[in-house]
Amino acid sequence: MSQLRQTQQAFMQYLLSAKSDNNLVDIRERVSDQKGISADHRLQIYANAYRIRLKETMETDHQILGQYLGDELFDKLAIEYLDAHPSSATSLRQFCDNLPAFLRTDDFFCQYPILADIAQFERLLLAAFDGAESTRADFTDLQTLAPELWPDCSLRFHPSLQMFSCKSNAVESWQALKAETAPDAPYYQQQRYWALWRNSERLTQFESLNQSQYVLLTGFIEGNDFAHQCEAMLNWYDEQAAPMMVLQTLQSWFSKGIIRELVIT
Repeated sequence: MSQLRQTQQAFMQYLLSAKSDNNLVDIRERVSDQKGISADHRLQIYANAYRIRLKETMETDHQILGQYLGDELFDKLAIEYLDAHPSSATSLRQFCDNLPAFLRTDDFFCQYPILADIAQFERLLLAAFDGAESTRADFTDLQTLAPELWPDCSLRFHPSLQMFSCKSNAVESWQALKAETAPDAPYYQQQRYWALWRNSERLTQFESLNQSQYVLLTGFIEGNDFAHQCEAMLNWYDEQAAPMMVLQTLQSWFSKGIIRELVIT
């Protein structure tokens, strides 16, 4: 390994775990004093700037979570998350991928489950925005399909589609803060379901789902066909209403642009 490569690795290791005395010794031997600024001070400037940049990434990706926590608690979160999960990806987009899990398991923050839910929702909004582009099917594609082929028809969805479920009022709180109003106190009375996607105008959207809609959508995502999903809807609707519910829901999905193509299995 070249000396330059060794120096780069030692410097990066110092940035990722600046509290380690051994890492400081390793890189301190490769850095000199300059213009009245000691090597230790120069290294600390770089380390502080690096951590500030990572904190700014957290603030950008999780703006509403930051508002929900307030400055003091968000600073606490940033410091502890940076220590627990040093950046390991080349893109800052992935830096906060572990944040929801951290909030669920940290001794302090796990006392407030809504925080992990808000963080997860914001991660999914980012994933929806970043999803690859593809064609979008139209409802006429289903209408022109021969009726005998419908039972074996399954769906493929736009890559931006994301699913979210939680027991807290995380999304409602997110919406309130986004609208610059005070959110309600956290509550965890019932399971909530949401779909998130990027529309044809490249705007991220989301909507709430009831349980039957959630089961219908996740079943199609898993590859189930029309016949299987109509049967699944019998848990909520009778034999006459179930196919109509499925058809009406499909029409809504087509209009939202979340269906990529029809597949006959």
